[in-house]
Amino acid sequence: MLISNSIGIVADDLTGANDTALQFFMKGSNTEIILDVNSLNENHLNVETWALCNETRNEDPEIAGKTVFETTKLLKEKFGIEYFYKKIDSTLRGNISVEILAMLEATGYDAAIVAPAFVQEGRITIGGYQLLKGVPIERTDAARDPRAPIYDSYIPDILKRGLSENAHDLVASIEMKTIAKGAGPIALKLNELISAGKKLIVMDAVSTVDFEQIVLAMQKSSCNILPAGSAGLAHALGAVWLSEIKQPVQKKVPLLPKLILSGSATSLTALQIKKLEEDTDIENTYFIPLCLDDVLGEPNEEMTERIVSNLTKENIVAVHVSSLEEELEQEEAKNRLIDNGITKEDLAAKITDFLAKLAYKIKQRADFILITIGGETSYRCSKAINCEYLQVVDAILPSIPLCMDSNAQLVVTKSGNFGTSSTLIEIVKYFERHENE
Repeated sequence: MLISNSIGIVADDLTGANDTALQFFMKGSNTEIILDVNSLNENHLNVETWALCNETRNEDPEIAGKTVFETTKLLKEKFGIEYFYKKIDSTLRGNISVEILAMLEATGYDAAIVAPAFVQEGRITIGGYQLLKGVPIERTDAARDPRAPIYDSYIPDILKRGLSENAHDLVASIEMKTIAKGAGPIALKLNELISAGKKLIVMDAVSTVDFEQIVLAMQKSSCNILPAGSAGLAHALGAVWLSEIKQPVQKKVPLLPKLILSGSATSLTALQIKKLEEDTDIENTYFIPLCLDDVLGEPNEEMTERIVSNLTKENIVAVHVSSLEEELEQEEAKNRLIDNGITKEDLAAKITDFLAKLAYKIKQRADFILITIGGETSYRCSKAINCEYLQVVDAILPSIPLCMDSNAQLVVTKSGNFGTSSTLIEIVKYFERHENE
């Protein structure tokens, strides 16, 4: 079954797959995100953009590379994908080098541009360094990710660390002095580097104009180039890859309670939770902060009943771990983790396990709109409610889609590092504007 002008996105986590797929949806493309590759079949009619969530960010590099190779080949052979996009994290977490090279091998492309900037979210690349709102990423919350910590902000070095020493020469950069001159000079430099055997070419970008010029340079280049980046670069590609730009139809959504499940421990998420709790314009909100005792155990009947009893009408119930960081500063909590041999990575896994089990239990007894925060949390909770794929149905914010899953459940996913202090408030107010009783 050959689909012309189709787009294939390969991502290493669900929130990244979703925010990138959204960029093509906003240009009018019928877009789906696949959580389970085994459900990828020809029964998905009229899909123009596919996003595969491989959930490989925290996998062993060899497994991650093999998974990306196989899923890319599947997209290519089964659906005749014309345009491929490798979604990478804008804070450079994950098996970036290995996954891009695997995708190059599967597609047969000559090289990849690596452009992780997401200007709309305050993430820029300058001199090869990745900055988040002017701060090197190694000094941000991303650096403290328990599963994929960041120790450097210089992208070429980050890429080289994912490669064997004899493969370091595959990495190169095109810095702002060339990017600023426009598409022609960028294309010439790309051709020169690719002719010299470079495969991973880091691109500076500090504005949407830079993305536009990079995309034009890809078109001018005599080489087949794989774009690898965040949702920022994807946004610029939509206008080029999609022959007909259509305005998406505005979505009316049913009046249902909202269940927020947050497994993100970032300071930004904590601030977003706090702002929602303090907002006097939003009523009927219930907050359940999880403590160490909770996440080291199983969701009990008392908590489940408390949540279900409050998931009525337009109520909002938020279950979060934003208070857990403060508890973990106490000696008693530290000693408990040490005594039980629980690492920070283990604890992160226990949090997502707890929230996924909670989502499953609640789904058996209540209908709701699911709002998840954190990539791992979003994936695990979506799978827990038996979701095989998500269809993008609207844009809540430029990097946050509203999706409908394979069981007609409405799902919103948000990265723990995305947005401003008011993002959760804006998500809730979106539903107030669009709900239809």
